[in-house]
Amino acid sequence: MRGLTADTAPVSAPAPDVGPGPRRRWLRRTLATLGGLLAVLVAAALFIAYAWQPSATAYASPYLARIDSHYADTPLARFHYTKTGRGAPVVLVAGGGQWLYSYRDTVPALVADRTVYTVDLPGQGYTTLKRDGFSYDLDAMAEALGTFMDAVGLRRASVVGHSWGGSWSLYFAERHPERVDRLVLMGSTGLDVPSSWDWRPLEFPVAGELMGKLMRRSDAARTLRKAFANPERVTDEVVAEDWAPMSRPANREALWASQRNLDYSLTQRLMGRVAAPTLVLWGGEDRFDKPWQAAAMAGRIPGATSRVLPGCGHNVHEDCPAQANPVIAGFLNGS
Repeated sequence: MRGLTADTAPVSAPAPDVGPGPRRRWLRRTLATLGGLLAVLVAAALFIAYAWQPSATAYASPYLARIDSHYADTPLARFHYTKTGRGAPVVLVAGGGQWLYSYRDTVPALVADRTVYTVDLPGQGYTTLKRDGFSYDLDAMAEALGTFMDAVGLRRASVVGHSWGGSWSLYFAERHPERVDRLVLMGSTGLDVPSSWDWRPLEFPVAGELMGKLMRRSDAARTLRKAFANPERVTDEVVAEDWAPMSRPANREALWASQRNLDYSLTQRLMGRVAAPTLVLWGGEDRFDKPWQAAAMAGRIPGATSRVLPGCGHNVHEDCPAQANPVIAGFLNGS
């Protein structure tokens, strides 16, 4: 038998193509599944943030049934407000996420000497915006306050503002010193300092919309309780009265828009322009805005005085009406 030559030597068969091993296939499937889930979650988040609207909570407000509500129609908004008492006018502006209900204990303390207006500005209570693209920045909110005052015939008035409502009132007094007789700022934003960590997620697109739209009554109740040093004052009725208008889609939107657009470098820079006698009132147990800000703010406003009430929280006028109301009334009356 002849030996095999190079041309006739047997050739090894190629290895069969068995594809990726089981471990690699599992990894690919897992990554594909995770990618799909992530895509679904992103799509859902974007849908909720920019398309879906929550329903407002239906609630028969006992407070609305007790008060004499008025409405002032303007091209900007249909303002919900009350008017009580006789004498020199004072306008009470509630804080962010609240409405004129927050002054339920303050109004009776002032009506003996004042005509007291409480107002829901855009994004609050039962006021309805008519203008599209409202920005909720300082200029827009100061314009809203001035528009309301014009609508009810007030060329000049004293103004009391709480929290965000304090910064709106402050900026109005800075821009229109001729229209403010006396100014009371309670737990007011306005210094160019970082906001409470509770509110910072609202500053980010998508996250802020999700936080605002997915907020539940229990979330609002937890935030409200943090604003009080005396938790027994946060009754079920107080939570329900605050939550019902807050649950309205437009008012939810005002939360993240305000947090993003309120520029306190403006209010801080212009504090020297305030011409009205000013009281800065704070709760000594404020857990949103630290009490040291009372003296710091008053120190920048010409002739302003500050007062810190021990044992009171951020919502000082609601939390400690027996202590706060005499201070407010006395200041407005010049004593």
